[in-house]
Amino acid sequence: MEEYIIVKSIIDDWDPIGLLDLGCPEDEYDPEIRDIVALLPHVKSVDELALRIRQVFIKWFEEFLLIEKRYPIALKIWETTKKT
Repeated sequence: MEEYIIVKSIIDDWDPIGLLDLGCPEDEYDPEIRDIVALLPHVKSVDELALRIRQVFIKWFEEFLLIEKRYPIALKIWETTKKT
C-alpha cells in the first residue's frame, strides 16, 4: 500500500496527460498507477521502468510519452520506492 501512495503522489503531480489540470477526478490515473506498482517488483533498472511506464500509458491512453518526460518520473519512483 505504501508503494501505491508513493507512486500515486508522483504520477498525480506529474499529470502526464494533463487530465487533473482539466478538472478530472483525483482517481483519474488510478488504473495506470496500479499497473506501475505491479511492475515494481519485476523491473531491474530505471531504464526498464521508464519503458514500462510508456507501455502503461500506451495501453490506457494510446499516449506515446517521450523518454525526456518519463525518465525523470521513473527515476523518482525508482529512488523513492527502493528506499521503502
